[in-house]
Amino acid sequence: MLKYIIGEKLPGRILVILALMLFLTSCSSKKINDLRLKGIEELQKAKYEDAIESFNEAMELSDGKVGELQLDIMTYRAEAEYMTGDYEAAQKTIDTLREVDGDKENYRKIQSQLDAKKLITEATEALNNGDCDTARQKLDEASALGIKNDRELRFDEIVYLEKTAQWEAAYNAVKEYLEQYPSDKEAKRELKFLETRVDALESNEALSNLQ
Repeated sequence: MLKYIIGEKLPGRILVILALMLFLTSCSSKKINDLRLKGIEELQKAKYEDAIESFNEAMELSDGKVGELQLDIMTYRAEAEYMTGDYEAAQKTIDTLREVDGDKENYRKIQSQLDAKKLITEATEALNNGDCDTARQKLDEASALGIKNDRELRFDEIVYLEKTAQWEAAYNAVKEYLEQYPSDKEAKRELKFLETRVDALESNEALSNLQ
């Protein structure tokens, strides 16, 4: 009971203050959890920026307190930051979580995704520089980290196949890619280019068979 602390009766004014503090703490915790749930719902609906805003508001209400609820909110925020493509922000959040809470499995999972994105960026740079061997290595390492269906990874695979003159494989890959991302203008241009290459390849095969 609030009336007694270590056997001594408390004055009425102090009781009122303590009760008010408990009430405010309870209200604050409910608001924080409501914002957490709101952020999770926004994350699930791919409203990533809104989710980040909700998670940040929840952390501000926490007023520097770091408990299981706050750690959970920050984990969701890292996921939302990752989904927006703000990998630097996601990395900072994960670094903070690992420093405060240790190297937990869910943190390692997000870290693996961030590492994979870094590898894909390096693969893209290698492809742009005509270094197909390095690109292949980076793409394989990224795939091994568990993001084989990543959009950027799949597009880089198409570019790699094209640059290594694997026309038919590249053509099939870009068709599959466009089934999932039909509005990608760059991929549509690649499809048209690869169609000419595949047609030329088939024509050459037909000519070879006539000889």
